[in-house]
Amino acid sequence: MAEQIRVSRTESIRNLILISLTAGIPRVIGAFFLRKEPFGDAYCYIEQAAVMKGKIVAGTFSINDLSGFWLPLYQFVCALIFVVVHPAGFASKLVSAVAGIGVCILVYLCTHVLTASQRISLVAALAIALNPFHLEYSASAMTDVPHAVLVMACMYFVLKERWTLAACLGAAAAFTRLDSWLLVALLPAIQLMRQRKVPILTILILSLAPALWLFICWKASGDALSSFHAHDQYVLARLAAHPEHYHLSLKHMKMDAYRLIYSVNLAVLVGCFAGLWFVFRDWRKRLNELLRIPDLLVCLLFFFAYLSFIVSAYLTKNQSDIWDRYGLIMFSLGLPVLAYSAQQIFSQSSVLAKAALGIVLVLGLAQYGIQAADLAHFVANKPRNEIIANYLRQQYASDPTMKIFCDSPEVRVMSGIPRSQFFESRDAPRDKQGFLEFLRAKGVKFLEIPEESETSTPSQLFPGLVRESGDTLEGTIPAPDDKRIDSLYKVRPQQ
Repeated sequence: MAEQIRVSRTESIRNLILISLTAGIPRVIGAFFLRKEPFGDAYCYIEQAAVMKGKIVAGTFSINDLSGFWLPLYQFVCALIFVVVHPAGFASKLVSAVAGIGVCILVYLCTHVLTASQRISLVAALAIALNPFHLEYSASAMTDVPHAVLVMACMYFVLKERWTLAACLGAAAAFTRLDSWLLVALLPAIQLMRQRKVPILTILILSLAPALWLFICWKASGDALSSFHAHDQYVLARLAAHPEHYHLSLKHMKMDAYRLIYSVNLAVLVGCFAGLWFVFRDWRKRLNELLRIPDLLVCLLFFFAYLSFIVSAYLTKNQSDIWDRYGLIMFSLGLPVLAYSAQQIFSQSSVLAKAALGIVLVLGLAQYGIQAADLAHFVANKPRNEIIANYLRQQYASDPTMKIFCDSPEVRVMSGIPRSQFFESRDAPRDKQGFLEFLRAKGVKFLEIPEESETSTPSQLFPGLVRESGDTLEGTIPAPDDKRIDSLYKVRPQQ
């Protein structure tokens, strides 16, 4: 028996090393060499981390500096790393890369809890380690993968019944993304059902994250709900800019459903529904265990809790779109369940069930091919905002005093120009005449107009041809006449 345990432990260590290398090498390389981001929010996180880092170094950092549109834990951790690791973008990407390795390891550990199979656990871990879409976001400055590693770790320690540690990780997740506030209810409910006692300490630890965030918002703005109001204003602005999203059309819902399945993976989704069936099957056989929460059900509760949160927010219009990256956390949470379901089905004698599972797995692998093609296109494609950023960098090299009006964080970060040289919409008047006078009064040399118009004053004021502004603007990298796209104009001096 001791010999079997020793061999199993050796195999487990060997598998963990293999997973770490398989997951780590491409993610760290991607963080180091990939200079662009798959989603624009990443540049906002980088800017926020850079501002925090500057205040930490200057000794002026305060709790008010944590306030903003997003929950701040990821940006704060990146800022601390940015103190010693440069540049800010690489520091932020490095956090995601390390988190991506952690997710792959936790998929292995959680799968082993469910299946007790080293081989199946290794396959599940490699399935996420080699997933092109997960690779892409593990090398980006986004919260999706760092948040996922916290949630996965929380779930793993729930499976191990290490409740205090699980609660601390859940609180960290809830201080990273708002959807993890659901853990304040989910985790104590699971512990209550497993231990048959009210988990006071778990509730207190998990409640710290929402309470601290509300306090930060109140301290910074006098309104504890200021971040929620800002989110509501953004959603309203997006709906105003895209009135076709006011109502849930079949076309729009199909597109958003495809985005979600794209990252959750069809095989994982089907595997989780199959897992529900296995739970109900076991309950039917043992009615006295209806109130028991087995390990499989723990994983299913985590998976469907996050899926329900995203779908509910979308259907109630608290979220205007479902972006494909939203499914990354469900992909991580659902892989152990898929592995368990596959193990159960292949151990049965039903040929039909095995054939159905085989078809689903083939379709899931086909999604990898689509994602790989999308990743190759992303790496090879040079986005328009990068062209604008490169041009501004060249102009700044010859004129370090020039001022730029730019609402695009992508352009600001990629240009490498100091933040003090930029103005944005929150600084400027919202009428056309007042806006043009503002540009000249501030000595703005270049005006960048982003493709999206939700919060950008120039994008709203100049939706079409540059000739609308008369002799004030000169097209440098202009937009086509019939298309809204990122563009750059030179502000002509007063005649």
